[in-house]
Amino acid sequence: KSHRPRGIWGAGVEEPNALVDLGGTRATPNTRATTEPVRDGLVAKSVNATPSALADRNAFLDRFARFIPAAFYYKTFMWPDWHRFEPRIRAMAGLGTVDADWTSPGMADQINHHCDVLVVGAGPAGLAAAGLASGAGLTVALVDDQQSPGGSLGHRAAEIDGKPAAVWVKETIAELAAGGHLILHSTTAFGIYDHNLVGLNQRHLDGRPDTLWRVRPRQIVLATGAIERPLPFANNDLPGIMSADAALAYLRRHAVLVGRRIIVAANNDSAYEVAGALAEAGADVTLVDIRRDGTPAAAANVRLMKGRSLASASGKLRVDGVTLDDGTRFDADCVVVSGGWTPTIHLFGQAKGKLAWSDARAAFLPGEPVGGIAVVGA
Repeated sequence: KSHRPRGIWGAGVEEPNALVDLGGTRATPNTRATTEPVRDGLVAKSVNATPSALADRNAFLDRFARFIPAAFYYKTFMWPDWHRFEPRIRAMAGLGTVDADWTSPGMADQINHHCDVLVVGAGPAGLAAAGLASGAGLTVALVDDQQSPGGSLGHRAAEIDGKPAAVWVKETIAELAAGGHLILHSTTAFGIYDHNLVGLNQRHLDGRPDTLWRVRPRQIVLATGAIERPLPFANNDLPGIMSADAALAYLRRHAVLVGRRIIVAANNDSAYEVAGALAEAGADVTLVDIRRDGTPAAAANVRLMKGRSLASASGKLRVDGVTLDDGTRFDADCVVVSGGWTPTIHLFGQAKGKLAWSDARAAFLPGEPVGGIAVVGA
């Protein structure tokens, strides 16, 4: 409602900012730009910005943010006639719009499927679980929301069973396909219901409507990975501030360097690979690690500052610099952040699984097991 500018944070379903309205045959409001592949005929526009996100005439509202707290309109505009104010308030604070004239290009397919094991997530843990189940003679269904299998192995350096990660992923998928198992990409598991019925939404790139799958497995394996957390500092929502893992994914999957003067702010080891890769690609990189001790060695072309943290970021339409907690200022056109990792436990929780807090991970983890559901990986 304050019309503050927003930029891309993530590289997948975890994206909270980059929402667009899609037109054409896939007309959908409030779609995450990070999950929609570019294709011929794609029509996309920013939401809640007039005439555009770069020149939003309602951006002045940010200056009055303290005078318009959450739900202020429920008290302020009730008299004399709420319905006179409601349309304008919703237009200013709302998101995308629904095209009332849009018609579906056809009926969506609905498919029922039965298997012994359904594996949700085709990252390293999910692929390993699917391979073990296949080797035991069980029928397997493997689903993943990305366009290709591998999960983090698509952009993180790793070696599995003495092989480069890419080779191991390709061989594992080939073995599953040769065994006649169901493999679905661009498919989201959106719910676990009674008697372990799992709903899947499969997206198609050829313009066809999404396919609804109803899968009834004997056993569910959740290998849904983890989501990188942000770090708290003033103005940490400016465009140009993004997840460190997303920055690495854009670099290694799409050959996109997210900035030239990059600050990497972190409290864990995973950001060191990101900093090294960005520097190797030609960026001027400064790595700011909250920790003083126990840190790995940074790449030779990365400037490392231990025991420091970001106090604030500056900029209007995008970040142009940061200030550290000791007052040191750095110019930057991009800030990538890694505040640790939170396991993706949404499906486990929906299946009535109880969660347990972990001080060591600073996150909720799966607690008491649920019948017919196993959780592996992150």
